[in-house]
Amino acid sequence: MRVQTDHLSQQPATETTDKRSVRHALLISLASGIGYMPFALTIPILPGHVTGRLHGGPAEVGAVVGGYALTALLARPVSGVLMNRLGARVLTVGGAIVTTLATVAYPLAGSIAQLVGLRMLVGIGMGVMLAATGVWPVQLVAKDRQSWALGLAGTVIYVAIGLGAPLGTLVEHLVGTTTTFVIAGLLALLVIPIALAVPEVRVPPKAKEGAGGIERGRALLGTVLSSVALVFTAFGFAAVSGFAVAKFDALGVAGGAAVVTAYSLTVVLLRVASTWIRWEATRPVALAALFLVEALGVALIGLSNGLVLGVVGGVLTGIGMWQIYPVLGLFVVRSVDERGRATALSTFGACFTVGLAAGSGSLGLVAEATGYRTMFLVCAACVGLGLLVAVAAARVARIR
Repeated sequence: MRVQTDHLSQQPATETTDKRSVRHALLISLASGIGYMPFALTIPILPGHVTGRLHGGPAEVGAVVGGYALTALLARPVSGVLMNRLGARVLTVGGAIVTTLATVAYPLAGSIAQLVGLRMLVGIGMGVMLAATGVWPVQLVAKDRQSWALGLAGTVIYVAIGLGAPLGTLVEHLVGTTTTFVIAGLLALLVIPIALAVPEVRVPPKAKEGAGGIERGRALLGTVLSSVALVFTAFGFAAVSGFAVAKFDALGVAGGAAVVTAYSLTVVLLRVASTWIRWEATRPVALAALFLVEALGVALIGLSNGLVLGVVGGVLTGIGMWQIYPVLGLFVVRSVDERGRATALSTFGACFTVGLAAGSGSLGLVAEATGYRTMFLVCAACVGLGLLVAVAAARVARIR
């Protein structure tokens, strides 16, 4: 009877701990969204600042807007290594401070080169901060919540992107460009009290004896396969976000942005719902179905001549991509040991940026040569290639 009483007394404590860890994960993901706002708020006003005050042209606008990407990409895997030494809190706070200092200094840039340099500093700050806030929730929650935690940061960033552009335009209209830059930069400082309020999770010290060659090979293979599959699935995001509006404009159909909105809302709503609905497409058949749905959605956008079918394609693409990122990330988590998790996840997260950049560039060339319809079909085929790689990653991870 004593054993039964102890068991019953421990159950509420376990439930309380789970709720607390979920709350902490939500706070860190909120910090991700706040930390992304300096980027989202300034995107709609940077082009005008470059062409107006700095007298730049389209090439200069591209250099400034994209200047953060390389340093953000390089900072993420490096951050994974540093996380084991310094902890996620230090990197989150440090990244927020760098982002703030660089953003508020935008008005001080007297040339295109100086502004590009500041954008590269923003890339470092955001890369470090988002790498830390992407791994931290996974370290906080129980094993059955890790897929949900992996999807949190992306969901919050989707919201930040959706709010940031119109909000940045509104703030600039009310207070001017210079003040908007300062406000955007100072917002990142709100990340700091959140990071200080959430408990740090320390990884265990490095074992004296390393894992065997087979386990190390499995960890590497699981990370590589999941990352390559993520690159391919990011092509779908690149196609919808970068070319859907242009595709319908070319057809003379107004309102192509509704396709992008349908996609984004679908992803956000499904990930929010997954807080209560615990279903994970970790088995090869279920994961393959998600890739097929994404590919079908992309193909429908390409084949559609009207907005209704295009919106349906956007919704299907969102349904497919809803769980692909967190599930592939879960494969990475299960493939590596706890100490290698930060580096592996940071590298994995950077591969979405790689896929977005590669997809935007290559699909743009295809669209220019063959038209938007063919381009979307080519993109759907690329997503199909990702399906094959993802199924192999699922088998390496061996999640049951």
